[in-house]
Amino acid sequence: YQALKGPFLLRFPYRKRGQAKPVERIVAPHGLLLGVRRYLVARDTAKPSSAPLQHFRVEEITEAEVLPDSFEFDAGFDIRQHAARGFGSFENSAEYGDVVWRFAPDAAAHARRFVFHPTQVVEEERDGSLLVRFKASGHLEMCWHLYSWGDAVEVLQPAELREMTQAYQRRFA
Repeated sequence: YQALKGPFLLRFPYRKRGQAKPVERIVAPHGLLLGVRRYLVARDTAKPSSAPLQHFRVEEITEAEVLPDSFEFDAGFDIRQHAARGFGSFENSAEYGDVVWRFAPDAAAHARRFVFHPTQVVEEERDGSLLVRFKASGHLEMCWHLYSWGDAVEVLQPAELREMTQAYQRRFA
């Protein structure tokens, strides 16, 4: 909280998945993304200022020190816009693009009550099915969510997400 409010630099040991030992990081925190997973959105000061903001998994930050050094937030940065680029709390610019899901007629009424993404557009189909369109990234996060809908949802776009989910659609009786 102090580092974000300051804004002040933040130092912490951080271990990436598969990394044996944590590496000390000094970052300029820009915000927090809260969802199924929690991420600190920050600029790693060891990287060029032109490098994109990174997401640090909060559960991997076991201790942190607020440093006395202040910094300027990236010009034009908006945490809401940044968060809207991802699904849930994950964002991956390489996956960002159009997403289209079709909910079967028997699931459409239930799906209509959901806000899957803040930018979603919902379209009713003649057969009673429901199309949900938005732009986002985070295919794996989407897969975890789509699994709960079973075969009541079909991924129309992107092709990569459709391939990821096809073998894991549960049948509902």
